[in-house]
Amino acid sequence: MTDDAWQGMLFGATTSESTTAEDGTVDELRVCALNVNSPNPSRAQRIVDWLLATKSNTLVLTEMQPSEGGRHMLAALQAEGFTTTCPPGWNDARYCAVVATRGVQATPVQPAGFDPRVAAVDLTTDGTTVRLVGLYGPTNGMTAESSQRRREFQSRFLGYLAEINNSALCVMGDLNIVEPNHRPHLPAFEDHDYAFYTRLLALGLRDAYRELNPTGADHSWINPRFGSQRLDHSLVSDGAGDISACAYDHTTRSDDLSDHAALLTTIGLRPDRVTTNGARGCPDFG
Repeated sequence: MTDDAWQGMLFGATTSESTTAEDGTVDELRVCALNVNSPNPSRAQRIVDWLLATKSNTLVLTEMQPSEGGRHMLAALQAEGFTTTCPPGWNDARYCAVVATRGVQATPVQPAGFDPRVAAVDLTTDGTTVRLVGLYGPTNGMTAESSQRRREFQSRFLGYLAEINNSALCVMGDLNIVEPNHRPHLPAFEDHDYAFYTRLLALGLRDAYRELNPTGADHSWINPRFGSQRLDHSLVSDGAGDISACAYDHTTRSDDLSDHAALLTTIGLRPDRVTTNGARGCPDFG
């Protein structure tokens, strides 16, 4: 299949059954954020089957690749009624973030992100719009070069977020950072990594897991050599809605679907409090 054909498939509108309130409206975002760990086609299908079982209407997929496995996952989600939004340049990128929705209209945000690791969409349901930014942050390579690369990316992302910020904003995905005072202490993370987390919260975002679990000790990536780390985050502004649930699901790790736990977040929508800013048109995703 040609790249043009893939693009048409990925951005075609679809309709499907979704979770709705009694009056037929979608009253919550049920988001599953998962680092899919660059799957091959066989594992990609297993991941899709697992994602479908979560009954999520919004997916944030990180460490995606334009590989056979990545394309298989996108096609399989499309076949199940999901509309899949890939950022500009994803087709030539080593890694990218992808947002998939079912029963929720997704419109790419303008201006688009500066890197395929950033996928920004407006999610619209019955008069309510929430701006969701899926993010796959650079991995901590524990070298001076890695530190500089992370620092530059973090600075650019904060600048981009300030440009598109509004009162109903969510940032979700594998940010590849940990919170200050993370336990255990991880010496590989530096001041700019902690400052990145702090500055995201300073924009009015709430750490959904930490808000519901003030003393929680979950980790989303566990490695005997590099330590247990809470790298995957769900950050939600007050205007986006009410955080009713946020938890890590470790079956993706135990079932060898990924080396990361999935992060499941439920946000109750409040139409009377949501506003949007910025252009709504689709860019040229060539």
